[in-house]
Amino acid sequence: MRYIEKHYDTPTVIQHELELKNLNLDEANLRNSETYAGKSGGQLYETVRDMPTFSALKEQMYSEQGGVCCYCGMKLEYPFNPQYRVEHVLPKETHRELVGEYKNLLLSCRATKEEVALRADTSKPKAQRKGYIHCDEAKGSQEITYSPLNRACENAFWYDLKGEIHYNNDEEAKKDIKTLGLDGEYLNKRRRIAIFSLLALSEDELIAFREGLQHPNSEGKFAEFYFVIIDAINQLLPAV
Repeated sequence: MRYIEKHYDTPTVIQHELELKNLNLDEANLRNSETYAGKSGGQLYETVRDMPTFSALKEQMYSEQGGVCCYCGMKLEYPFNPQYRVEHVLPKETHRELVGEYKNLLLSCRATKEEVALRADTSKPKAQRKGYIHCDEAKGSQEITYSPLNRACENAFWYDLKGEIHYNNDEEAKKDIKTLGLDGEYLNKRRRIAIFSLLALSEDELIAFREGLQHPNSEGKFAEFYFVIIDAINQLLPAV
């Protein structure tokens, strides 16, 4: 997981926030229980996602995230083949006042076709099939301590050479891993494959590869699992 910097002064965000206010869907209005009385966060989100400004807002978030999931780093493949979910970091079920607020929104991955098929395989134990649910879908209406909007997230977790996630002596980080399903079989397998090719690289090649991973490519996209691969490279390189 990596910190995601948001840009509040863009025309896209300014126009979106203005539209929220015009519809009484901004944070200040929704803190008043009489505004849309009886409407849940989920019901209000149905209006938010149909707002004319919301599509452009998602495009900005995609750009800010470099085209990868805010939690696991999988490719989102948006906008040509959308594979994302709009994630409310503080859940809309319990924080309806933030249902449309850009400061609380990120893009999370959607289940791949392979994951959907694996979940449907009833020959596997239920607990094993649950391992194919992760990120926003696993989180649901739960809250986490270390989100990509919190700079501390970058020091809360690390990945080993097998692609498995670990936490740095913090019970809240341990809980977040479970809440987000970041230790599931599918993600471990995908991360392991991403790391495997590193083993054939020389020290100089690893350094150059790491440098490239730290920045988006010419299309503004990060490599899938870029922060996982960087952790692996740091372990393969001799300590300075």
